[in-house]
Amino acid sequence: MGRLAGYGRSLFRIFTGAGAVLLMLTALASAQERLGGVYYGLDSAQGLTIQLQDAGGGATGRISAADGSGQAINGRRQGGSVITDLIFRGKRGTARLTPKGLGLGVTWTPQDGSGEVVFAFRRRSLELPPLPPGFQPEPYAGAQVEPHTFLASYEFWSPDIVANVYDSIEEQYRALIRLFPVVHTDVIWKLCQSATQPAELGQALRGEGVTCAEVDRILKASQKTDGFNRFKRRVHAERADAMKAVECARGIHQPGICIEAARRTQRAATALETVKTVLRGI
Repeated sequence: MGRLAGYGRSLFRIFTGAGAVLLMLTALASAQERLGGVYYGLDSAQGLTIQLQDAGGGATGRISAADGSGQAINGRRQGGSVITDLIFRGKRGTARLTPKGLGLGVTWTPQDGSGEVVFAFRRRSLELPPLPPGFQPEPYAGAQVEPHTFLASYEFWSPDIVANVYDSIEEQYRALIRLFPVVHTDVIWKLCQSATQPAELGQALRGEGVTCAEVDRILKASQKTDGFNRFKRRVHAERADAMKAVECARGIHQPGICIEAARRTQRAATALETVKTVLRGI
């Protein structure tokens, strides 16, 4: 596969460092997930676009830089990924394109063994959430995390980290989170994606009328429509109330703020909405 003029230089300017932060692209993908679609580069990959079409045992398409240069993709399926030849930084190598729930993870490995590059793309039409107040990056294993920090940050953490932190939160705060059904649905989706079954997953699912497989199937299917964006908007709106409730329980806010937070929490608790009804409305 030939290199188009300027492509290597464009990529070199766009990609810096050994890897890109895969925020919000940590959902596990099944081996049969379809890759077809348009993807836009995140972080150090900004300015790049990948267009893919599923094709038999792989995928075809094109990766393009901001200046219009690019090259074809003609990949073969390997497990849950597609492998294709790619020229980057003037070197030949292979790229592994892997579905990551909300987008695409790409790992490029040069033939000369000089070190791989990892970067991320989001699927077109999916809205990325802004970093909320109180957000913190992924904690190290065993770190103590406040429950309101968990609520502000879990969307941007890997499922395994979310599961570990959720298990460590005191039950009174997990119970508060469960009162907010849309946020609870989003948290359950993360817990279900964890490679190790979190101890509190069974409690989180109890009485919700769904299984992990159903949650994953419905939310992944919603990404092909505007349903997922609508769901996430509801998550972000309700999360503000959930955070206030948790912060008030921890004595962070003044009484005046907490009186209104208590009213909102009571309304959420008496709404009789479950994870099943949340998913039904997507």
